[in-house]
Amino acid sequence: MSVNKDNTRLWMVPYADLMTVLVILFLSLYGFSFNIKKSDYEAAMARMQKELGVRGAAKKIEEIQAARQVEEDLKKQIREGNLGVEITTARIKLTFSSPVLFDSGSAELKDLGLAALGQVAKRLIKMENQVTVEGHTDAARMLGKKFSSNRQLSLMRSFSVIDYLIRSGVPPRRLTAFGYGEFRPLAPNDTEANRARNRRIEIIIMRQETNGEKKT
Repeated sequence: MSVNKDNTRLWMVPYADLMTVLVILFLSLYGFSFNIKKSDYEAAMARMQKELGVRGAAKKIEEIQAARQVEEDLKKQIREGNLGVEITTARIKLTFSSPVLFDSGSAELKDLGLAALGQVAKRLIKMENQVTVEGHTDAARMLGKKFSSNRQLSLMRSFSVIDYLIRSGVPPRRLTAFGYGEFRPLAPNDTEANRARNRRIEIIIMRQETNGEKKT
């Protein structure tokens, strides 16, 4: 007498093996993300996506490489705390301490600022992303100064940065300026150290997911 075997569930064995492999892979990636910089993790994922043929992966790699090159070019300013670099899926943000670029109460770029922005301009020329320049100040009153308000000062500083980037070869259509004055502080304006943090210029490079560009 023959016995009929039920083979309807044999597919579950390879399926379970596949799920086990995927769980191990994702757990490894999760642990990997805690042990390296966020930009390094994203770069690794982008390279993997490129190998798998995911659209937009090559663009992500180019953006991250450009940001890293800025970090390398301006490592002295980063080491001294005069420049911060932040990379997210939406943007690359370069934050310059105002004294690096401008004297107090002035919207004229200093020689040190020109040198720093020159390195940024070299990288921006090779990219197609939209760029926003934001000026920020502390809340100190501007008594007897050239500008009528902190917002006006911050906007004119943004214009100075954009004007230099244009003269360096960055297309004007990619650039936008904002001046927020004291209204977007990083810290309370209660100590000199906090006020220094609030005096800054932010150059924001919009990533491909948010700037409306066609993905490749």
